[in-house]
Amino acid sequence: MSDQPQYSEKSGFPQWIFWLVAMIPVSLFLYTRLANPHEVEPFDWFGLIIAGGVALLLYVIKLKVNINTEGISFQFPPFHNKPNLLPWRNIKSIELMRINPLKEFGGWGLRYGKLGTAYTTRGRYILHIEKTEGQAINLTIAQPEEFIKAIAQQSWPVTPKIPEKII
Repeated sequence: MSDQPQYSEKSGFPQWIFWLVAMIPVSLFLYTRLANPHEVEPFDWFGLIIAGGVALLLYVIKLKVNINTEGISFQFPPFHNKPNLLPWRNIKSIELMRINPLKEFGGWGLRYGKLGTAYTTRGRYILHIEKTEGQAINLTIAQPEEFIKAIAQQSWPVTPKIPEKII
């Protein structure tokens, strides 16, 4: 069996989220510096450093999904640095679904919701994987059109539950 990916995708948070998180505290810091140039408080620097760390974390988080003859592999650094493999024999069903991450999981990132554990970054499409044992896993699929083409070529047991205009 080949372990070369037959479908591979890497998705991160949209860049505007990174810039928003980075620029709001910087703007507030600069405003307070210009309004009161002689007052220096350590908290100003501490808040700026924390906001910079959060922005950097949002920048480096990437969901990597690979599907091959072995199964479905995913990686979500820095939370899961080693690829997690879900072998085909341990998968009961797979559905490609359109969702609202805020409604289904309460947001983006590593989340838990009524559909199971979710690794969500950008987009509104997830691969909902029901395992034979344990909790379901949901992986963001940022390019549903490419994924559907791969389903057709590889004959994977995936049920698309999305509007026909995407297919």
